[in-house]
Amino acid sequence: MRDQQHRLTLILLLGVAAVFRLIGLNNISPPGLEHDEIAHWLINRTILEGQHAIYFTEAYGHEAGYHYLQTAFMALLGDNVLALRLPSAFLGILLVAITYTLSRHLFGKQAALITMAFTAVHFYPIFYSRLALRAISLPVLSGLSAYFWWQWWTKGQGRKTITQLPNYPTTHPPLAPRHSPLATRPPPLATRPSPVFLSALFAGLSLHTYMAARAVPIFYGLFFLYLALFHWQAFKVRWRGVVLFWVIYLVIAAPLLIYLQTNPTAEFRISEIDMPLRELQAGNVRPVLANSLKIAGMFGFRGDPLWRQYVAGQPLFEPVVAILFYAGVLLTVWRWRDGRYAFLLLWLLVSFAPSIATVDAPSTIRLINLLPIFALFPSLVIHSFGHLSTVYIRLSTTMRQFATILLLIFYAGWTGYSIFIIWPQNEEVQFVWQKALTETAGYLDTAPNSGPVAIGGWSPSTMDPPTMQLTLRRDDLDLRYFGSDSETDPINTLILPQAGPGEDIRIFHPTVRPLAPALQTKLAQWGALPQTEATVTHYTVPSNQLSVNSEQPPLSNLQSPNLLLSQSPIIFNNQIQLVNYELLDQALLTIWQVIAPTSEPRRFFVHALNQAGEIIAQHDGLDAPAVYWQSGDIIVQHHPLPTTNAIATYRLGIYNPDTCPPCQNLRTEDGDEFLLLQP
Repeated sequence: MRDQQHRLTLILLLGVAAVFRLIGLNNISPPGLEHDEIAHWLINRTILEGQHAIYFTEAYGHEAGYHYLQTAFMALLGDNVLALRLPSAFLGILLVAITYTLSRHLFGKQAALITMAFTAVHFYPIFYSRLALRAISLPVLSGLSAYFWWQWWTKGQGRKTITQLPNYPTTHPPLAPRHSPLATRPPPLATRPSPVFLSALFAGLSLHTYMAARAVPIFYGLFFLYLALFHWQAFKVRWRGVVLFWVIYLVIAAPLLIYLQTNPTAEFRISEIDMPLRELQAGNVRPVLANSLKIAGMFGFRGDPLWRQYVAGQPLFEPVVAILFYAGVLLTVWRWRDGRYAFLLLWLLVSFAPSIATVDAPSTIRLINLLPIFALFPSLVIHSFGHLSTVYIRLSTTMRQFATILLLIFYAGWTGYSIFIIWPQNEEVQFVWQKALTETAGYLDTAPNSGPVAIGGWSPSTMDPPTMQLTLRRDDLDLRYFGSDSETDPINTLILPQAGPGEDIRIFHPTVRPLAPALQTKLAQWGALPQTEATVTHYTVPSNQLSVNSEQPPLSNLQSPNLLLSQSPIIFNNQIQLVNYELLDQALLTIWQVIAPTSEPRRFFVHALNQAGEIIAQHDGLDAPAVYWQSGDIIVQHHPLPTTNAIATYRLGIYNPDTCPPCQNLRTEDGDEFLLLQP
């Protein structure tokens, strides 16, 4: 009966873990798609197109392992958000099972059950199980490696010494007592390789998951050294298995190691975040010490400072479990001669290394290899109350179980509130996960009309188009993109797609990324007023307000009282024509019409010149990628420039930024590389 109840409890915990990791996965929490997730999708698309690699250099460099798993889900389920995130969710559920299996093998059923329960309901492992990022695959593989290692190392010692927590005397017995058969002769060759082979296999595969996996071989190196020094009798009869472990590990890791060695610039992202390590190499230990203190305090004082990686500043544990965690760390130090506790202590400390050596500590994503064991520390203390009566107040089993259940219920409730309320409603989270684009896609999916749509965003030339492609469910819309890569400046470029007879032009942009006031004024002149809903502002430009028929240039209805050009449009390279321009206070507004689409990038430049022809101010800009232009599209560009009497002339032109330097300008029909506009 007791075993049946135990199995039912395991099933219940796995069900709870699945609920936390699967519910609302499709853009409820997270509230949209983050750029790193889009980068994963784009890499996966290249795999489906037949481009394979051991290491992908896109998006600052990605190990390939997780991408092939994610690509398999995409091949089965198609291009959608759910297919992108399901691999992480399933890996997160598997991680819960692995923590139980590993903990049970080391410390018995009850400690394993508590560890599993914390892992099932804690925010940390749940959070990374809901993101379409490769990091969650690391603790799964390293946890499997650890389990098979212990399965091999403890084989033949008897279940009691492995699965029960004894009353430890002052001196602790070695892992393999002298009377054990393992102390006199190695196990038969037929049975020895299997678990150690699997341990090395998963350790080697972990290197192909995420950058923090570089700490895994460091951990095993230190742990094997510990075993050789303090458990020599057991180690000397198993040394062949240790050698086999390293051989298999190096064989699996070799392709990636060779690639990175022969392509040293592939990981240039490291040079952007490794300031503490460089300072340490230069003899300055303060950044590393500061990071170490921050990481030590993340479990009960102050956590990850970035909203994109956690609830910013929130420690991993509330005060009660934080005390239990720190007590668990002290317990492992106290019992360090027992290989199980030394294993936990070394795993904990080595997992700190990727965040200690980089900026923004404590970084939960760089500390993600903690996940197989981080809940074991408080669980061991809870489970050990009955065995530590000289240190702790003895509590009855019933009281301990009741208190543990209350803690787990609290964590489940707090995690649910954090995952579905606190975190996704934060403004920074909504910005990073592009909630505005998600809401725009949802609005367009339910809108009855089709026709041209202009989508404003944060990265119109790179991530906005694939974000809409992945999020939008319909394919009958004619989309253009505009926006601004700047986090502080307003949107200075606006594109109005060519509309058919009777069609209105719809424009969307994030409310937190407003249009420049001059663009808002221009839209108001064309009869389009802003409508704000949640995180999105949208305009509808009536079709009868614009004449975008290319057979009728110039656009007479674009005239306004301060328009300075009313002659025929000036054409550049038979691709785009300047329709008009307006001189505003502290700005120049230029209005263009596309004649023919182009696959090359384009940018406008304006130089404000004095009487001597010297540049006293300038502006470059065109945040509407040319690859999406269609004939007849209208582009309105706001050029922020000072208004001063010293300006004698504006020099205006278009160039291809891919040719710089020297920049290749488009020429007018007269062969000029620019125009001179008189103020």
